[in-house]
Amino acid sequence: MLMQRRHFLGLLGVLGLGSAIYHFNLRSLFKYWPDNNRLFNSCLNSQLPSELAAHDVILSAQEGIDTTQMWDGHVHLLGMGDTDSGIWINPQFLNLLKLNHYVRFRFYLNAACPTEGLSVDEGFIARLKSLRWGYGSRFVLLAFDYTYNEQGEPLPEQTAFYIPNEYAARIRQQSPDTFEWLASIHPYRTDCVEALEQAVHDGARGVKWLPPAMGIDPASERCDRFYKAMAYWDIPLLCHCGEENAVHGANSQAYGNPLALRRALDQGVKVIIAHCASLGHNRDIDKGPNGPYMNNFELFSRLMDDSRYERLLFGDISAMTQINRVYALKTLITRRDWHPRLLYGSDYPLPGIEPLISLKLLQEKQYITAEQAEVLTQVREHNSLLFDFVLKRHLQVEGQQFEPSVFHTRSLWTGVRTKQPDYDVMNSI
Repeated sequence: MLMQRRHFLGLLGVLGLGSAIYHFNLRSLFKYWPDNNRLFNSCLNSQLPSELAAHDVILSAQEGIDTTQMWDGHVHLLGMGDTDSGIWINPQFLNLLKLNHYVRFRFYLNAACPTEGLSVDEGFIARLKSLRWGYGSRFVLLAFDYTYNEQGEPLPEQTAFYIPNEYAARIRQQSPDTFEWLASIHPYRTDCVEALEQAVHDGARGVKWLPPAMGIDPASERCDRFYKAMAYWDIPLLCHCGEENAVHGANSQAYGNPLALRRALDQGVKVIIAHCASLGHNRDIDKGPNGPYMNNFELFSRLMDDSRYERLLFGDISAMTQINRVYALKTLITRRDWHPRLLYGSDYPLPGIEPLISLKLLQEKQYITAEQAEVLTQVREHNSLLFDFVLKRHLQVEGQQFEPSVFHTRSLWTGVRTKQPDYDVMNSI
C-alpha cells in the first residue's frame, strides 16, 4: 500500500495536482484517486453503443443547443513531429531519465488516444475528427509558439513544445468543416506584427498565449505594438491566467496575473481569460507592485465587474470541472449576468485524463445526479469531448445551469476583421 500511495502521489505532481502531496493524508488520496480506479484512458471506440447514445442524459443535454453555433474554443493541437508538421517536443519530455516530464507527456498522449496504425501526428487528428458529435460544430485548434527573451530571441530550452501556426492552418484547410485555429505569436518577437498579419491572412480566428510557460509579461510595454495590431485586426486573445501546471516552460507564474491584462484591454483588445483564472494566487497589482496576494479567480471577477471591459473581456469555462477548480463553479453558474461573456471550451485532451475530473466529487456537491454520473462514466470511456459537453450542460447549482448561450460561441470567433489592411495604419504600429 505504501508503494502504491507513493506512486500515485508522484503522478499527482506530474499532472499538476502537486498541492495534494505537500501534506499527504488519506483525505487527499481519496480526493484525487480516480473514481473508476483507473489512471489511464480506455480509448474505446468513439462511437457510443446505441443504448448509451439514446440515453436521456445524453439527449437532454443537447436540448436548446444549436450545434452549428458551438465551437469548442480550447482544443490543444498535439503530436510528436513524426510527419512534416514541424512540431517540436522538448527532448526532456521524451527522456525516461526526466521522469516527471516524460510521464506528463505520456498522460497527454494517452488522453488524446491517437488512432493506431498512423503516425502520432496523423493519429491525433484522426481521433479528434472521430470525436466530433454535433452537426456543424467545430474545434478551434491552438498553435503554440516558442518562449522568447526580451531581445526577441527564441529559447527552445525553456519551451515545452512548439506547434507551428502553419501546421494549424494546414489542418484547418484540409478539414474546414471541422476545424478552426488560433495562432500563437510571442509579442517579444521582432516580427510579431507581421506574423499576426500573416496569421489573419491564413484564417486564424485569434491568438493563444500561455504567459507563465512562454515567458510573456502581458503588462509589459514590449507588448504594445502587438496589442495595437490585435486591436486593429479586431482579433481576440485567448490568454491563460492563473497558476499554470499543465505545461512547463519559462515557469513565470506572476505572468498569469489576470490584472496584467488591463494593458491589453485598455488598448481595445478583446481578451478571453482561459479557465477564468481559477488556480493559484497573485499580487493585487491594482494596489501597487507589492500589493497583497489574492486568489486569481477573485482578480478575474474584479475585471469581469469592471464596466469599462464589458464588451472586451470574456472567460472560457475549459477545465472548470477539474478537481482543483470546482470551487469556482458556483460563482460562474449563479452569476447569470456573466453568462453572455462566458465561452465553452474543453481544454482537450485533458478531459481524457482520468484523475483530473471526479464525478464523485461533483455528485457529492449535488452539481450532478447519481444517474448523470453513471452515464457520464460510460461516455468518458468512448468520447471525452462529448463527456465534457454533457457534464457542463448538466451542472446545476441552486437550480441554475449554464445558459445555452455559453455554448453558442461561434459569433465571437467569427468577428475577425477581414478587410484589406490599411498600410498607413499598419506602418505606424
